[in-house]
Amino acid sequence: MEQWADVKGYEGWYQVSNTGMVKRVKGQEHFLKPGYNMQGRLQVTLSKNGNLRRVQIHRLVLEAFVGPAPAGTECRHLDGDCTNNNDGNLEWETHAVNMADTVYHGTSTAGEKHPRAKLTENDVREIRAERSTERELAAKYGVSQVSIHFIRSRKTWKHVP
Repeated sequence: MEQWADVKGYEGWYQVSNTGMVKRVKGQEHFLKPGYNMQGRLQVTLSKNGNLRRVQIHRLVLEAFVGPAPAGTECRHLDGDCTNNNDGNLEWETHAVNMADTVYHGTSTAGEKHPRAKLTENDVREIRAERSTERELAAKYGVSQVSIHFIRSRKTWKHVP
């Protein structure tokens, strides 16, 4: 059954449901149309006394139905779907657990899955195997010498054997 609670800091202005719906209750009541942020998470813009604030819906749901975020935690979507903002799918957890979830759910953007990746996993294997200088490899692959250094020292692309 859908339940509604005031949005923290916006009591009497906005409410959020345990299913992830957000509505304005001050003045003429209406539902807010969510948009997506750069990470694909649903967000809304709240307005109060001329001040606008974009907030992620999962945070509103957790704060309203679970409580404030304990220190060092962030929102975790148990099913890996960052658009499923039902309160039963959300919990506060550490960043490390959230990152492990992305691997488990297959939603990780590590390596060549990253939208700005210039290299493939095969490129990384070749870089580690080649005996050329970092400068030569940087020119060959179109990346910085620092990138080559981090790949060889396994500070980046750690998941590639």
